[in-house]
Amino acid sequence: MEPPVLDIIIERIVEVADPERIILFGSRARGEMGPHSDYDLLVVKPGVHRRKLAQRIYRNLIGVGEPVDVVVVTPQDLEQYADSHMVVIPNAEDHYTDWTVTDGRIAVAKKFHLSCTTS
Repeated sequence: MEPPVLDIIIERIVEVADPERIILFGSRARGEMGPHSDYDLLVVKPGVHRRKLAQRIYRNLIGVGEPVDVVVVTPQDLEQYADSHMVVIPNAEDHYTDWTVTDGRIAVAKKFHLSCTTS
């Protein structure tokens, strides 16, 4: 049995990025996806060249069979732009699934909806 495509996407991102967090946001996080919806993911990693890391991630996602949109940010970006209406971060913070990655292993997955935590 094949693992769910989102599990494959998360594993492939962890392989090349070893991020602190991966955050699914957008229509799939809200449960409102349609037949043409992509996977919108924030990849949180300190001290990186965002574009170069995004390129490595996209190369490692070749063949997953689903469209994926990756935005690489630092923890400082999350703090700095949390209240901005000009970037994707607030939207991701409102309704998302958050994976914490420790030593290359997916340690925690939590769903958040409109700032309310559910387990």
